[in-house]
Amino acid sequence: MTNPPMVPGLRERLRSDDFLVGTWLTLLDPVVPELLAGSGFDLFIADGEHGPVATSDLVQMLVATRAAQVPILYRVAANEPVRIMHALDSGASGVVIPQVRTVADVEKAVAWCRYPPVGLRGIAPRRPSNYGRQGADYMADANDALTCCVQIETHEALGVLDAILEVPGIDTILVGPNDLAASIGHTGRIDDPEVEEAIAHIIERARAHGIPAGAWTQSAAVARRRREQGFRWITLSADYGFIVSAADAAVRELREA
Repeated sequence: MTNPPMVPGLRERLRSDDFLVGTWLTLLDPVVPELLAGSGFDLFIADGEHGPVATSDLVQMLVATRAAQVPILYRVAANEPVRIMHALDSGASGVVIPQVRTVADVEKAVAWCRYPPVGLRGIAPRRPSNYGRQGADYMADANDALTCCVQIETHEALGVLDAILEVPGIDTILVGPNDLAASIGHTGRIDDPEVEEAIAHIIERARAHGIPAGAWTQSAAVARRRREQGFRWITLSADYGFIVSAADAAVRELREA
């Protein structure tokens, strides 16, 4: 019997000594993640919040990357049960929950990522159970296999950070520096010392609680700095970002020559 479509292992790798490198998927053509999967990324995040990736697009991305076995997390547009379940039943390796502000927000997200008796997720997996061929086996392991990631990107979350990190079922957190900067009064200035101080506080508390932390980064230099700070994983740019930077550099080089 063939294996279920959901790519295993991300949750374990996040807690290993590996430093994982991911990027964002925002372009809807499934050839894009198929192409990027050959670059050596450890994970992708398909963006359903700021990007146009719908559940139907997510499925195409999952099919396109299945052979390469690169796990895809899906950032839901909002912390709502139906959005979380659609992503997981489509075969995503987990979800990223944006705009977390309270402990209750986190508890809600965790609950809808897990099956009863520990959670509230409805039982109707499609792709993850190989379309029903491995239903019981999938459900037996799903609670321990799926990755629930919450974003720390608001001043409200900073204020209750320790309580958030104590919620059972959080597998990892992701720092969103742009929204974090705006939330503490530095819109568009992610390099402001106060923003860096907040990021340093987040990683210090995450390490104290044993929660692996990730961060969005705009360059390899920033990614290396985050690694030195203790972040276990990062996202580097995005699919469109790589196209823009390569195109701009090529045209600039030609013009200057």
